[in-house]
Amino acid sequence: MRGAWHQRHPELGGQIGADLRARYPNLHLLIGSDGSATVRGTFPVRSPDRRVLDRYQVSIELPADYPRCLPIVREVGGRIPWKADFHVNADGVACVLLPDDRWRCFPEGAPFVQFLDGPVHQFFLGQSLVALGEDWPFGQWSHGPNGVNEYYQWLLETDDAPTIARYLHVLAKLSMKGHWDCPCGSGQKIRRCCRAKIEALRRKIPPVVARKALGTLGARMLPYIRSEPR
Repeated sequence: MRGAWHQRHPELGGQIGADLRARYPNLHLLIGSDGSATVRGTFPVRSPDRRVLDRYQVSIELPADYPRCLPIVREVGGRIPWKADFHVNADGVACVLLPDDRWRCFPEGAPFVQFLDGPVHQFFLGQSLVALGEDWPFGQWSHGPNGVNEYYQWLLETDDAPTIARYLHVLAKLSMKGHWDCPCGSGQKIRRCCRAKIEALRRKIPPVVARKALGTLGARMLPYIRSEPR
């Protein structure tokens, strides 16, 4: 990769700037002399009729390989503790979106404003409501490995750890072979069993995401991966 995303695709930076001016005038895209790109300013939490209910000071880093990699969100006004209970990592990075679930709400190539309108707004709206003593409004995955495990239980419609491990192992491969044993546990080959389901999953969960999920789940998955598919 040569240069940051805004150097390789200046039109993308122009579109982000235009969208911010139109929808979020208190947020600004700043390009640093070191090539870094950060959106900073005041983020509004709005009601369904667009009334501003609350505001947060934010810093959103757009990595050099954006949009392949997700933006990195931090609340910088000191309102949200850096604790797992608030869905914030120890380094201040807000967990606004489970990367494995990106395909549903902010797929690669979607406009940056969709990230703000969706995951970012839900995160900060949830923080404001919880601060008022209300429940998190959108449902939530647990923080860390438990949340990843809960997500794949939902996606694969099973809470069986061996089955989840086998599916992730297949999804982590750069390509799929029809003669591999089907991860569903039927004893049949993929081509005669869940091929269509796995192909659909691979369009949602890239290999790099599946590998990271396996790494996050760690020891709880390894006993169920018996051999390398060939």
